Amino acid sequence: MVERGRLRDGDAVVLIDGRGRRYLKRLRAGHRITVRSVVIEADGLIDAYEGSLAGRGEAERFRVFRATFAEIASAIDRPAEPIFAKDAGTILIRAGIGAGTRVIEAGVGAGTLTVALLSAIGVQGRLASYELREDFAEVARRNVAAYFGEASQWKLTVRDAREGFDERGFDALVADLPDPDILLDPAAVALRPGGMLVSYVPTVLQVKQFHDAFAADERYASLETLEVLERSWQVSGRSIRPDHRMIAHTGFLSFARRTSEGHSE
Repeated sequence: MVERGRLRDGDAVVLIDGRGRRYLKRLRAGHRITVRSVVIEADGLIDAYEGSLAGRGEAERFRVFRATFAEIASAIDRPAEPIFAKDAGTILIRAGIGAGTRVIEAGVGAGTLTVALLSAIGVQGRLASYELREDFAEVARRNVAAYFGEASQWKLTVRDAREGFDERGFDALVADLPDPDILLDPAAVALRPGGMLVSYVPTVLQVKQFHDAFAADERYASLETLEVLERSWQVSGRSIRPDHRMIAHTGFLSFARRTSEGHSE
């Protein structure tokens, strides 16, 4: 068994300089990593412990760690605004997404949430993603390959989610679409009773539209909407204060449960 604390060939890693700046890279055997003017042999990091120093003898040195979702989401190439860690974590916990969960994802964008979902469900789970645009789907495929790796539990379909989903009896459906109310019918077919429907939208008018559609649909219950704010603090000796900037509004998260109404085996 590979020791978890050691870096492996293919890992997404973050290199942190003396000022706390982070650089997202990928370890590949036989390759070199360049950060500003410092060139680092990847082979020298593979099998090293996380937290090791890279760049010994160079003008700058870096601590190297396996990249977290938060670091990946903020640094990867993306054609659309991703779902950041503060929202992704809330989605996973409040929707009960963990090992073995079966999830549908409507709208993959750059695939950042896809990576978080795959990490959460593990090899026992299943993730069925639907994306309308082929160019977005291709970016998602590249990012999943680069920052997650082989994902046999993942299926990506290029199709309008309004046309319905192939899956039945799934545990959760996460929608990153501008008009998630259009999914109430196909989601009701795909979700099991008690399954969670999650919506992520940027504006309050979209929230209102979703709530209006939900109010007339007995197939769903217990709708809640919230937003998550994240503020970091600076701690230097006895000087402790909040940062002047924070990650404030990114989107509204709505959670609803599938009832047994209209469910068929």
